[in-house]
Amino acid sequence: MQYDLLLKRPGLTILLFTLITVIISSQAINVTITSDIEVYMPEGEPSVELLNDIRAEWPIDSLMIYIEADNVTSISALKEMDGLERAMNPEKGGEDGINYTTSIASLVKDTYANFPLVGKDEIPDNQVVVNEIIALLIPDEIKYNLISHDHKNGVIILTTGGQADVEELLDEKIYPMVETTHNIDASPTGMLTLYTETIHWIMERIYSVSLLSLVSLLIVLYLFHRDMRTVFIAILPVVFSIGLTFGTMGLINVEFAPTVISALPLLAALGIAYSFHMINQFNELSGRRKIEAVKKMINTTGKAVFLSAITTIIGFAALLTSTMPPIENMGLAFLIGVFYCFISTMILVPCLLLVLTPRKQVQMEWRALANLTRYRKQILMILAVVSVISLAALPNISSRTSVWEMMPHGMESYIKMQEYSEKFDAGQSGVILVETPPSGILEPDLLKKLDEMEKVINSGVENASAYSIVDVIKRMNFGRIPDKREEVVAIVNRLPEQYITMMLNEDFDKTLIYVEMPIMPVKETERGVATTNQIIEQYNRQIEGYGSISQLAGLAALTVELNNMLMGQQLQFTFISLILVYLCLVLVFRSFKYASFTMIPILLILMWQPGIFVVTGIPLTVATMTVSSVVIGVGIDFSVHLTERVREEVKRHSGLKAIKVALARKSPSLAEATVTLIFGSLPIFLMEYEMISQFIVLILFMLVFACLAAILALAALYSLRNGTMVEQWK
Repeated sequence: MQYDLLLKRPGLTILLFTLITVIISSQAINVTITSDIEVYMPEGEPSVELLNDIRAEWPIDSLMIYIEADNVTSISALKEMDGLERAMNPEKGGEDGINYTTSIASLVKDTYANFPLVGKDEIPDNQVVVNEIIALLIPDEIKYNLISHDHKNGVIILTTGGQADVEELLDEKIYPMVETTHNIDASPTGMLTLYTETIHWIMERIYSVSLLSLVSLLIVLYLFHRDMRTVFIAILPVVFSIGLTFGTMGLINVEFAPTVISALPLLAALGIAYSFHMINQFNELSGRRKIEAVKKMINTTGKAVFLSAITTIIGFAALLTSTMPPIENMGLAFLIGVFYCFISTMILVPCLLLVLTPRKQVQMEWRALANLTRYRKQILMILAVVSVISLAALPNISSRTSVWEMMPHGMESYIKMQEYSEKFDAGQSGVILVETPPSGILEPDLLKKLDEMEKVINSGVENASAYSIVDVIKRMNFGRIPDKREEVVAIVNRLPEQYITMMLNEDFDKTLIYVEMPIMPVKETERGVATTNQIIEQYNRQIEGYGSISQLAGLAALTVELNNMLMGQQLQFTFISLILVYLCLVLVFRSFKYASFTMIPILLILMWQPGIFVVTGIPLTVATMTVSSVVIGVGIDFSVHLTERVREEVKRHSGLKAIKVALARKSPSLAEATVTLIFGSLPIFLMEYEMISQFIVLILFMLVFACLAAILALAALYSLRNGTMVEQWK
């Protein structure tokens, strides 16, 4: 009865639904995508809390300008770097978004300003004076984090507050100013730049990629059906559901991971599958009046589409249990998308079939697939062998998530960051917070212990470089820490302002130790972070009474913690998805037996997942960790449609005949959806975004295998005992 109103005026129904879709879809421009690794960390995580505590005292988020020159310590290069710094940060304090800048130029300038009698707040005009300042007065531990050992490269670090508009800073200040240099080549890079440019990279390509995907879908569908009306009826619900999904995502104002782009091909595959299940059923009923055929189609295939949508939504619901906000939000996006796929299909397809009845009502039927029931034992043997081989590959899956894996590798800022990492042995910045009673940082005994700890980190942790206010005090006191507190106070009072800003707070009861690590494999990063924390723990016991030293915080530590969460979250998603989907199947089929058989293809594809990871060489990352839930959510669609068709046919035929008819008439729609997914996804590789490409490769492999597993496994299982089992399940 509900459909009578929609079908009575199908043209008006289509028009009203189109208007609603246009209004909601217009909000898609507000979708927020982030590649910031920090937002993946659960709220309240100790490492995140520590980082936020440090941010409350120091602005530690930064952009970077990578400098290339014949000699970055020459007067001309230093003056140009100083000019850039003054232009980008004319007023200190952070009102313009930049709290302070640091470079070899600003350290030379600040140090020279503190020279008794002759000092001025400028870069000296004498190269000998410059060389002596750099060689004698700036600690090596700090100097070589700002210039390379061959003096051909340097960096300007622009430190920002947490509320800074990075995009505005880049567009209005940094990009225009780096184009004005003459004696040096300046290239914006650094983590904040990478995060911002990643989003630009996606948005610059998403529209052309979406258009190419749509064209690919049209071509494939036309090759299948040779009728443009059929193609139009199948594709319109897909376009509407994608528009509605991204429009709703723009309305709910949350941050999504870049992998949410994968919703495009997944929704296309689901939408086309839903459409063609209904179109093919309509074609089977072509001998009836159109309105009768449409109503029959809704009551039979429409029910199967509903069951499929419900189980798919339930499969994605597991992602909502993630403690990582972007993963949770991606699950929400998939839920919204599947819901709109179902709504668009159920509203548009019946109405379009009445308004634009296909000229060629081809009944797609692959009768040869009915022969699969003859080889059930061989099929089950092959599926079992493949599963065992794949499970044996489980220990070989690599877990590798770092911020670098989440960036497009073709970006100029990414390339410069890699160069910087290689030349400076840096790129994964970290900080250690030291807290003491009031003015406790000025105690010589504490400074000596911190100096010892730094030396142990620098010598005992491979690829780690630590520096702090201790190095500056030593350099200003002929290479040693004073024995008396008064001497320390005297040195601190004449330190260049930049050192104070970077490393000390106003009450001298907190200081930062900076730790740099290069971009390196996660296993090496994990080793470096663990060793650093062990050293910190030892020295925490030694300075008891003076204060406390925090664990290492920052990019390297976050990367390690995130990787440690991956496998647990992956297993959590998989387990919850399986349980929820199975319970849903039991409810919708009202049969434990049908529900159990329908789950078997999904269990098979999950057992094949380790083999797919190993064969493709793709690691488990924050992107690929959601693949299991995606495959359960989308892959169950294949099994549900086959099972539902078997249940329908067994009412009219013997068990074996019902299975053969279901295979012959449902498999074309399943195969068509799979082929369409493949060709619709190929343009996404043109984004040149490795993380998205890896995710799509895994999804394609696993959904192709999910289609094969559903057809082969259910053909073999339902035909056991010549199909007499399903006859008893009526």
